[in-house]
Amino acid sequence: MIRPGTDIGIKRQFFPWRILLFLCGAIVLQVFPALAGPYSQSAHGDSAAGVSRAVDGLSTPGPYVTGNCAHCHEQHASIGGLEPQPRNGGPSEFALFSPAFNQAVTVKPYQQSDLFCFYCHTGSASYQAPVGTLMNYDYANTFGGYTGGPSSIFEAFNQPLAGSDASYHNLYDIWRYAQKFSGFSSESSPCDACHNPHRARRNKAYPQDPAYTAISRPTEHESLWGDVSGEWMTNYGGRYQPPYFYGSKFTYEPGGTGEALADGSRVPDYNVFCLDCHREKIYSTTLSRDILAIDWKTGGGDLLAAGDKHGENSYTVGTLLQKPYADVVTPSGGYVLSCLDCHEAHGSSNAYLVRRSANGVALGDTFTQSKAGKSWALLCRRCHQDDYQIGGMTDSKQANRWKSVHHGGGTSNDVPYKVSGQICENCHEWNTGPEPIGCGYCHGHGTSCDLTHPGTLPNGKTIPAPYDGVRRTF
Repeated sequence: MIRPGTDIGIKRQFFPWRILLFLCGAIVLQVFPALAGPYSQSAHGDSAAGVSRAVDGLSTPGPYVTGNCAHCHEQHASIGGLEPQPRNGGPSEFALFSPAFNQAVTVKPYQQSDLFCFYCHTGSASYQAPVGTLMNYDYANTFGGYTGGPSSIFEAFNQPLAGSDASYHNLYDIWRYAQKFSGFSSESSPCDACHNPHRARRNKAYPQDPAYTAISRPTEHESLWGDVSGEWMTNYGGRYQPPYFYGSKFTYEPGGTGEALADGSRVPDYNVFCLDCHREKIYSTTLSRDILAIDWKTGGGDLLAAGDKHGENSYTVGTLLQKPYADVVTPSGGYVLSCLDCHEAHGSSNAYLVRRSANGVALGDTFTQSKAGKSWALLCRRCHQDDYQIGGMTDSKQANRWKSVHHGGGTSNDVPYKVSGQICENCHEWNTGPEPIGCGYCHGHGTSCDLTHPGTLPNGKTIPAPYDGVRRTF
């Protein structure tokens, strides 16, 4: 949570003795509307749907009205039990009814008590009243229209464990990294890195209106992100095309927006938001390795120093795309994607936070961590054309195969590997014919293939450099 001295509507600096006065004032406010300002407009401070702790009889018609500060902050001692364990010989920094984060938990599974926000943002045993009404679906559902998936934030972080490629934003890693940002302390909740709990709004109820955004940039914690012009995907000069809404060829994300408004003005600039952290290399406790820095801003075509091809860099010569991208003439350089066109924010049943659906279609299977196999292409073919689509969809055996794109055929004019004079077995395994190479061996954020950085397969074979010497592969 934000430090008690932080602006939550009236700009002033609280000294410790004033914290008590402010919170005691919350008791008097129980019969009056919440104070005006950002907090009363937030999801938590909303007088109808805001915080309302069901346990201990605090919720309306109990002693505190909905949205009252005392549902989270306890001004004297714990109402329902013991005071939270003091830190460093002093009281709980934010006067919360439970510690903000259990810093000893470095990987999932998480328990409800591990994170203060989980006490309400869970599908079962929620503290929020009425019980069972606080539902938070994933991005693919809320903004993309694909039903199912986790129904709460707690469930999103705790998706299947055994034998699963489910992924999540590691809360310990967020907590550790976010301490570099102003306003975030060692006693803060990891959620505060991306959300300001005193300002975050109910975007799930208004998916087409970015004024109700729930996010605040880690570097701009005291304001919302995406609620005003200049913070939208229109920043890319018409190069952003919202993907289709699930099951539709006429409406778009977010929330089934019509053609006239599908220009990025309803979508926060998630790229700027995410790159507050992901512009740097970050160690992943879950994966036991570094996550590569993502460069979404640099051009440079196929140069090794160039940025990712789904960012400002885009394609080099040409590419074969699905609708709606295939029908739109874009400025030179092609499209810029939003991070959440492909990824979830909290957790996913797929590896690497990949969404369950993209561009209006379900992936159809699990996107795995394994570089081998075809699972990665389940995401790629939501926007890119495979051999089945390039060939007019007459041979279903060509679905999720990519020979035309890599070796020529169809109408592709950006072929990296010429077939003439090449020996297939130099790269491919051979059964009754050349076996496809798993997408993950060459493709991924920050990857390229050249004479000194070839793709290496588990069988020891090396994927050579493309015919033009170097190829940015993402």
